[in-house]
Amino acid sequence: MVKLATSDIKTTEVLDWKGLHLFHFMGSSCSQKTRIAFAAKGVEWESHHVDIAHFENFTEWFMGINPRGLMPTLVHDGDVHIESNDIIEYVDATFDGPKLFPTDPEEQAFMQASMKYEDDLHLCVRALTFRYLLPVEMMKKPEEAVDVYEAEGAETVGGKVDGRKAIEVDFWRKMNANNGITDEQVIDAAGEFLKAFGKLEERLEQHEYLLASGLSALDIAWWITVFRITKLGFPTDRFPKLFAWYEKLLAREDFAREVAPPPEMIEVSKAHQAACEAEGKGLQQMMAAAGL
Repeated sequence: MVKLATSDIKTTEVLDWKGLHLFHFMGSSCSQKTRIAFAAKGVEWESHHVDIAHFENFTEWFMGINPRGLMPTLVHDGDVHIESNDIIEYVDATFDGPKLFPTDPEEQAFMQASMKYEDDLHLCVRALTFRYLLPVEMMKKPEEAVDVYEAEGAETVGGKVDGRKAIEVDFWRKMNANNGITDEQVIDAAGEFLKAFGKLEERLEQHEYLLASGLSALDIAWWITVFRITKLGFPTDRFPKLFAWYEKLLAREDFAREVAPPPEMIEVSKAHQAACEAEGKGLQQMMAAAGL
């Protein structure tokens, strides 16, 4: 689990905070899965909403808390934890309530590998999100904002030199240079999700949930990914077991509440996807043209 060292934290006031504090953004998929997990666990927490659309996560103050500038970030009694899956695991181990992580060794091993797989697809989720959720003008970050992001925050995570921010900076620089997400990035990401969803389909042919023992943090993590990609136009009919599982969890109030977008965003997103399809560049059109 990624817990920051005191030397990583420049906004030192948080070291004196008591209780459970979550920095998050409404539309961030990683924030959404963390909030769903907290609801399932039944923990009480204090909300600190960070508007990443207006680059609040790139400020000196926030970068002094999380040197990667990413959502979500947890502060618990002065300790700072980052990365959504690690935050969920920490809270599950620390607080009473329904267990979200298994005790069976075989399930633990499977879950660890599958959670890493889900986390490794983060840039693929981002690529499709930034191509199809909203117009590119609403998704790019100005070069001056990226400059601030690159300059602020510690260069370490957990007291060790960290290379993650460099990956983030490279993503934003390339997106600006290319004026958005390229066709190649779309096809590569779609191919990765076809493989991933195929693996989930096989698993759900054997179990009601991704673990035989029942609903877990693994379901929450993968469900958020499936939710996001589905909303971007990914074909749902290829994986009937997966999307039956998806619909079942979407019917839960604690899941649906955390992913409900503002009505105005729904309309903008629909219009943007319609414009992509009118150009022959919708997600399913791109996949068909690539033979996927």
